[in-house]
Amino acid sequence: MTHIKRKIVTILTDEHIPEGEKITMLRQLEADSLSKERSATEGMTPVDGDDGEDLKTIENALRRLGQQPVEAGAASL
Repeated sequence: MTHIKRKIVTILTDEHIPEGEKITMLRQLEADSLSKERSATEGMTPVDGDDGEDLKTIENALRRLGQQPVEAGAASL
């Protein structure tokens, strides 16, 4: 399990974190992951094989909380 996946599981299962804060935390992870993907496509950082999987995991976590992920992908940021 990647670091991001462990972090997501921790966020989702922590009963002390209000749902709104969970969504905020997941949105930040989503923005970071999209930014990292965008940087990789522009040749600024090496491509990490787990980046796409991490983003999918973040998107699924957002859906579990009734939220829609960013639709346009890395280029939208």
